[in-house]
Amino acid sequence: MPADQHTENTPLFISCASELEPLLIEELKELGTEAVRAGFRGVYVDQWDWPLLYRINYGSRLATRVLLPLAHFRCFDRTSLYRHACEINWAALIKPGKTFAIDANVHHRELRNSLYAAQVVKDAICDTMRKRLGVRPSVRVDNPDVQINLFIDHQNAVISLDTSGVPLHKRGYRQESVEAPIHETLAAAMLRLANYKAEDVFLDPCCGSGTFLIEAALIASCTPPGYLRKYWGFMQHPSFDSATWLRVRNQLDSKRVELQPNHLYGLDISKNAVRATKINLRAAGFHQQVQVLQDDFREFVPAVLPNLILTNPPHGRRLEEEDTLVPLYRSLGDFMKRSSAKPARGYVYTSSLDLAKEIGLAAAKRHVLNSGGVEGRLLEFELY
Repeated sequence: MPADQHTENTPLFISCASELEPLLIEELKELGTEAVRAGFRGVYVDQWDWPLLYRINYGSRLATRVLLPLAHFRCFDRTSLYRHACEINWAALIKPGKTFAIDANVHHRELRNSLYAAQVVKDAICDTMRKRLGVRPSVRVDNPDVQINLFIDHQNAVISLDTSGVPLHKRGYRQESVEAPIHETLAAAMLRLANYKAEDVFLDPCCGSGTFLIEAALIASCTPPGYLRKYWGFMQHPSFDSATWLRVRNQLDSKRVELQPNHLYGLDISKNAVRATKINLRAAGFHQQVQVLQDDFREFVPAVLPNLILTNPPHGRRLEEEDTLVPLYRSLGDFMKRSSAKPARGYVYTSSLDLAKEIGLAAAKRHVLNSGGVEGRLLEFELY
């Protein structure tokens, strides 16, 4: 289907991390989406309009990308991929002087790898635009004006416009980081699984660069996750309407409320981690309402007892590293029992089943999640 002929009857595909599809369906319904169905690492939206597309991009805390299909076809080999890619009206999407990039995920026996398939589509785009306009567009891998997505599963192929541009987990507040930071979308998902509310007193005893704290602050203040972002891929689409976009953005922004003080606390034993958290909190606009201390939770006595503890402690990548973390995990279980307001909820995310056993508490639930391709579990504890 040519780019200038597709309609709003074309289903959107909202991608997300593995295992988050049910949570994303719940969230999309809250954002006003009705016709939704689960897919692989994402959700299909069968009925939509442009205001809804803007609202999902701006307001979804769990989505990674909002993809608008330009063409569905059977892909048998390089020739058929090139031919179908040439049928798309790229001149309507990539204006003269604008750059583009292609993100590809390909499983096909004739197309050697994703990079090769992306190269075929790139050639098709450049060839068709050179024939039509006399000039070929430039590829820019980092921050292109137009982001194209190619997905091929055996012989089923989809070429889509990425209406998000930069992935949605990049909220704009992460100025500093620590080793293996958790994605913002996954942190938001864990807070959702923990049923986090603004009235909760929340403590992260291993806060790292502060992702849980900032995502909690965004939720509690009803601040849209896209609040700090300036650009989305949909702004390059010929159907983009700036007045409609501003109306949608202002509607969501109007729901923002002041963040209550003395409700969000972070600890970390690392000086660099605390520094990173404070820098990121300042970038997000919450540095005055969230309290962060450099301290060892094993020796910390909270002035205000939390009723929600959620953390992502070090996991250890090798067996010998895990062995050194055993005392930490044992102390974490003790800390949750000792330093929480009863009744309370405790959550620990870890990819190590052995370390999970060392917490010493019986998990009421185990939520299987995926972080950076590594399967882990969010363990839920009822604290009485």
